[in-house]
Amino acid sequence: MKELQIYKLFESLPVPQPGSASSCSFTALPLSARSSHKLGKDEGNCPCLLIATGTAGKTPTRVPLVLENLAVLFDLRCQISSPGMATQTGTFTVLKCVAADAAVRSYFLSLLPGISAAIGQTNERSKVAAVIEDLVELFRALGAPPKNEIQGLWGELLIIHESKDTIALTAAWRSQTGDCYDFNKGTERIEVKTTTQKTRKHHFSLDQLNPPTGTRLLVASIIVQRSGAGQSVFELLAAIRQKTLRHPQVHLRILRQLHDTLGNSWQSASNVRFDYEAAVASLHYYESNQIPKIALPLPEGVSQVGFVSDFRGLTPASRKSFANSGALFRALF
Repeated sequence: MKELQIYKLFESLPVPQPGSASSCSFTALPLSARSSHKLGKDEGNCPCLLIATGTAGKTPTRVPLVLENLAVLFDLRCQISSPGMATQTGTFTVLKCVAADAAVRSYFLSLLPGISAAIGQTNERSKVAAVIEDLVELFRALGAPPKNEIQGLWGELLIIHESKDTIALTAAWRSQTGDCYDFNKGTERIEVKTTTQKTRKHHFSLDQLNPPTGTRLLVASIIVQRSGAGQSVFELLAAIRQKTLRHPQVHLRILRQLHDTLGNSWQSASNVRFDYEAAVASLHYYESNQIPKIALPLPEGVSQVGFVSDFRGLTPASRKSFANSGALFRALF
């Protein structure tokens, strides 16, 4: 469902009448013909996603999660009215956007089809909880400071989109908080570097070009050009989604990582565009042992070393050299 369609569907719902003392009141419609989840509106005119979870049973009800823009209410007794249908009463997990900002509310609505698809036709609590965790972290990130420049994130998304196995590459993308490398799986690492200069000069930390013994590091070098007719990170994300339609939970993970990087700059990120075709044409991979670097060991008392390496004169790695590589490099090529 497109963003405009779901927004119009939400706007068509009337504000519900107050519920009883033992239940909350919503007006709602099925999110789609194939979905058991409901797009709802509460008494405060807030957009909601209602996920049927049955009775709470022996499992203790979780304490509600309340963020600046998002509330998650577990095992909530709901009274639901739908146009032309009898009022329904049931127990639901409710995801509610409590933001006053119209842009945040609209964005929340646009996420609902993907969230519903990631949960699937199940009320298994562990699966619902995993999707909610991704959504909660995404919304926490909306108000946090940016962690990196959009240019670097754009380059990483380009690598994911151009990969042979998008699912496998995404699984290795920043798999641990504070990872030294952008992609990491077993003994294989990939670090993505972008530059707006015509020459390939990239900044590294000392650790990045000194990977652990027994590991193989590949550096992706991309020359990027700002272009009003280019693609933004969100347009790249949409293109990646087309390759992961059968894996909606993967798309949600990418979205969470994207917002973790963008932080509170997410609304302006759509205005930053780069020439996609030129970037793909410029993309080369280099073995880390070719790249100029500062020699170890460092003098005593010296730490947190960073430097710029000039790639002129270096020969890009041949794809044939990865024929017998591990899972990460096979996913790339």
